[in-house]
Amino acid sequence: MEKIDEFRNTLAMPLSKLSIDKLVREICLHPEYLKDMYQLISDDKIVVSWRAIWACEKVSEQHPGWFVPLQDDIIRRLLTCRHDGSKRLFLSILYNVPVSTPISIDLLNYCLDHMLAPQESIGVQALAIRMAYRLCKCEPELLKELQLILENADTEYYSTGVKTTIRNILKKINK
Repeated sequence: MEKIDEFRNTLAMPLSKLSIDKLVREICLHPEYLKDMYQLISDDKIVVSWRAIWACEKVSEQHPGWFVPLQDDIIRRLLTCRHDGSKRLFLSILYNVPVSTPISIDLLNYCLDHMLAPQESIGVQALAIRMAYRLCKCEPELLKELQLILENADTEYYSTGVKTTIRNILKKINK
């Protein structure tokens, strides 16, 4: 049985964080397996796809450099993604990867469009704010624009998590 089939079978079964951690350890020990896991993020079964992205996100925490060559593809996938959990995980992977120069305008626009969008999950909103800040730090005039957007956001309707993220990013900008 090929590794990709083994991964697909594992991801199709009910999983716990311990099961994902085991897969992540295996990939970290055998970096060549990342290619198979990454290929599964396009699986026809949403549950397999989402869990493959979850495993990739955990790998990106330990080895962010492995995802630098995949960055453009991850951004492309994020821009067309409709699954809340997958959007959050794609953003998390991108947040773990070093910011490329020049910055991705598509990613910045996505973050600016989704960071305060009420239809987005709290996780997507908070990560979009944090990612926008990381991108804007590279361009001082963009940082001022982000500051204005966040200062003028009517936070009354946002969750505590989003309000806290806004407050923390504004503190960083004003340092």
